[in-house]
Amino acid sequence: MKLRVINPNDSQLMTEMIAHSCRSVAPMLDIDAVCAGAGVASVEGFYDGARATSGVLDRIAEGETAGCEGYLIACADDTALHAARELAQGPVLGIGEAAMHAASLLGCGFSILTAQQKSVHILASNARSYGFGVHCQGVHAMQLPVLELEHSDNTDLQANLIQRAQQIIAQDHSEVLVLGCAGLTTQQPMLQQALGLPVIDGVRVGILLLEALVRAGLRTSKHCSYSRAG
Repeated sequence: MKLRVINPNDSQLMTEMIAHSCRSVAPMLDIDAVCAGAGVASVEGFYDGARATSGVLDRIAEGETAGCEGYLIACADDTALHAARELAQGPVLGIGEAAMHAASLLGCGFSILTAQQKSVHILASNARSYGFGVHCQGVHAMQLPVLELEHSDNTDLQANLIQRAQQIIAQDHSEVLVLGCAGLTTQQPMLQQALGLPVIDGVRVGILLLEALVRAGLRTSKHCSYSRAG
């Protein structure tokens, strides 16, 4: 089974971090992790997301030619998700939507922790559009540039993440924490141990859910919304 994981930004280091997380939970899969290549250093808001879209779709088109059976878009904003589903034959998941699905199964209410304030509205809007408005207790930012999260072994960063996460859980009375940025993927084990509750990394759960859909023989519906003329 060949699955393609697309990082919408052009950080090779972050792409390698994402690939490592995928392979840590699915070591037997053939995982092809790539940058979108649209010239976006990091996806931080609407404009970056719009610019990254063309690269994501180009990597999907390449994957179709290369025989990829499914795709994971590794940005919690779920960049180009619906257009990608129209383009691909196999299932396409975004790590934001995948994480919210998992969180809704593991507790009565979840909070989302992302990097920058600019992402808060996007993630909150996505939660409502996916039908998770009743589950999502709040979306909060670390007030950090996305690329700062590449320094996964920074002890100050880890201490700040724990403190912020504890504040959020107490404030929102949530039972699950969702990581709202692919750059946080390496912090999931540490945060889950520190908080003592489920911490959902959409990279890990996304690749496993994608594998399950492909193994079940399920593909993106082309009945109407995701059909393509010609």
